[in-house]
Amino acid sequence: MITGPPVRQDILEHNRPAIPEHLVGRLWTPSVGIRLQKEISNDEHDPEAPRTPVKDEAEVGISTTVITPLPDDIVERISQLQLREEQPPIKLPKEEFPKPAAPPADNSNKTLLLLSPLSQMHVFSRKWVPKRYLASIVERPQRLNSSAVGIGAAITLAGAEEYLLESSVATVDLEECPHVMKVHGKRWPSRLKSLCRSAPNKLNENKLEVPEGWNSGDIYLSEGTVTALEGVVAAVETAVDRVFDDTYGSVRRCFVSIRPPGHHSHPCTPSGFCLINNVHVGIQYAAAKYGMTHAIILDFDLHHGDGSQDICWKLSGLEEHNDEFYTDEENSQQEGEPVPPTNSAGPKIGYFSLHDINSFPTEVGYATAEQIKNASTCVIAHDLCIWNVHMEPYSTPEEFDEIYANRYSELFERAKQFLRAAQTRAPIFDGKKDFKAGIFLSAGFDGSEFEDKGMQRHGVHVPTSFYSRFTRDAVTLANTFCDGRVISLLEGGYSDAAIASGVMSHLLGLQGQEWSDEYATSAVVRQLEKGCKPRWSAPKTAQANDNWIVEAIKLGRSFRPAGSSVPSSPPSSTTSTPNNQQISSVMSGTPAGRMVLRDRKSTPVYSHTQRAPGTTSKSSSPLVGRKPPRDGPTTIDQHEQTPAIPKHRIMQKEDGSWTIVEQMNNLNI
Repeated sequence: MITGPPVRQDILEHNRPAIPEHLVGRLWTPSVGIRLQKEISNDEHDPEAPRTPVKDEAEVGISTTVITPLPDDIVERISQLQLREEQPPIKLPKEEFPKPAAPPADNSNKTLLLLSPLSQMHVFSRKWVPKRYLASIVERPQRLNSSAVGIGAAITLAGAEEYLLESSVATVDLEECPHVMKVHGKRWPSRLKSLCRSAPNKLNENKLEVPEGWNSGDIYLSEGTVTALEGVVAAVETAVDRVFDDTYGSVRRCFVSIRPPGHHSHPCTPSGFCLINNVHVGIQYAAAKYGMTHAIILDFDLHHGDGSQDICWKLSGLEEHNDEFYTDEENSQQEGEPVPPTNSAGPKIGYFSLHDINSFPTEVGYATAEQIKNASTCVIAHDLCIWNVHMEPYSTPEEFDEIYANRYSELFERAKQFLRAAQTRAPIFDGKKDFKAGIFLSAGFDGSEFEDKGMQRHGVHVPTSFYSRFTRDAVTLANTFCDGRVISLLEGGYSDAAIASGVMSHLLGLQGQEWSDEYATSAVVRQLEKGCKPRWSAPKTAQANDNWIVEAIKLGRSFRPAGSSVPSSPPSSTTSTPNNQQISSVMSGTPAGRMVLRDRKSTPVYSHTQRAPGTTSKSSSPLVGRKPPRDGPTTIDQHEQTPAIPKHRIMQKEDGSWTIVEQMNNLNI
């Protein structure tokens, strides 16, 4: 006889009209009904054969978490079955009526703020360079702290109910990630990981860790770089999951605070601080997992996203892949050339950029004709849309409003044109159009009025209000064509003031909050900037603590990863790294002789063929024989041993460029 707990009344009443009287009180869940159905099936082959009881629910792949009425035909067949007294009892689950999972809360009116603590594992580890050089390394882990203060400011102004906060600490293997390979080819991820693994030994020998052909002024590696990049990819995946999967409560907008940036990264060529192209990786993931057919990239970084545009061309199939790769000795020993991604069925991508044509990679006096042409391209054809708009100077808020309305807003008009045409031409399957789009923002804040002059050396910028306005327009576009889906990835922004104020404005725009110029006056931004520093402390007076800025800073500092310091030893690292690098703003001086994204003034760019520069005596070393100043650009962990001083020195020529000079006994001069 089948035994079990007493029948639940609501189930009984729901099923009473269809359940024969002799089964009332015995049939209590669909699970039992399915077991009986299996026994009926056994009897059809041999009516006299003994029934085989089900030992485990997994054998029939059923669940008792959802209660549903039995089909009428099964109930009718059950009524014809005589239950046998000798049948052993069936073991039932301990939990009689598991509660179904609660539906996710409706978060469609909120913005998800996604933090990536692992992003800080990418650190500059050439400890043998002078402090003057360290001061020019602006792409640093502390950028995440500035972003956190901006997040705290937005939450304080708009209210905690407007945002969700999440921290992503997962990682994805670059060599096994199909959407990374879709963007960068199969060999680039392996190549990158190999270089990061070999970096500690090279750094310990006081050699450059990047191969010849790389711009060592912008790009650096450490073993922790792999962890950072794999954490970035996982964070981007998480953002896509939250926005495209309604399981998470219909979140439609997400800002991801990550580094290093990605929009300068070509398929197999790093550039301008960028090693992988974060936004394109996210697009390919969304297409593969959620069937996204069209993507819009809106890039408002000060610099042209030449890598993002290049990948758009390559994935379109309109040009062959003739990328130059690296010619260093290690790579030349590998068989064959790395293969960039090839054209295949995938999402159609439109790239729309607002940037300064005089800044990197189209730097005045350094850019090639090809780079200038690429940063000025405007085309909508062949399922491809690329539209570039150049930033313009302004003198008054009214003049900026006119420029925005007449020039900058053109990006949105062209994006609408691209999406409207795609939506119209989309094929129909099963009565529905095959059209699913998303908006991806390359959110750079180095065009801010509060960015350091060294980075923004051509005097073209935007007011802080721009980030709120541009973002609101992006959300409007997404609401029209993309079911509101917007994913924003942090790109540039290198001063504390620019990042904190820019992120604040951007996040208020994601929530459609009204902007007030009082939010970003010079006095307010100075206070936010101070709140980004490691040694900030709240005012002691009660009146000062009532200030919303103080509350914003306190909140933002609580979001800072790992206590705001650079980790002293990345996972699996065999070399130590600087601790608490407090890097000052870019220094002024005479340009060096090579184009880099960061300030070229007073910045030596070392040759890959030479050993790393140092000083000729211990007494003159910038790292040995004296303690760093309390608030200097860097501090070295006292437990770390200062590396041996290489037998080289650095000299500045009359034209302002830098050169490496060895001791006479090592070099014929």
